[in-house]
Amino acid sequence: MQLMEPLLRADFEVAETYTYTQSAPLDCPITAFGGLGDSEVNRTEVKAWCEQTSAAFSLQMFPGDHFFLHTSQTLLLQTIAHQLQRLEAKLIEGR
Repeated sequence: MQLMEPLLRADFEVAETYTYTQSAPLDCPITAFGGLGDSEVNRTEVKAWCEQTSAAFSLQMFPGDHFFLHTSQTLLLQTIAHQLQRLEAKLIEGR
């Protein structure tokens, strides 16, 4: 607990004091992930990440709640691997 307490306190402080500052969108693709049963962050809020890029955007929703990355881990990792393979193919084509 002595090791974890400072980390948890720092996490809570960041979450409580963070203020979004708008800046120019990134020029790279973004894929946003969410849980279909998440009661904390809904699909519309996850989709808002599209405002952070001037390039391609995709939204992937998985079975599970806010911790879908645990309950849908295999599907999530397969999706990430597929996205990276698509990006790699585009880079190779562009050479």
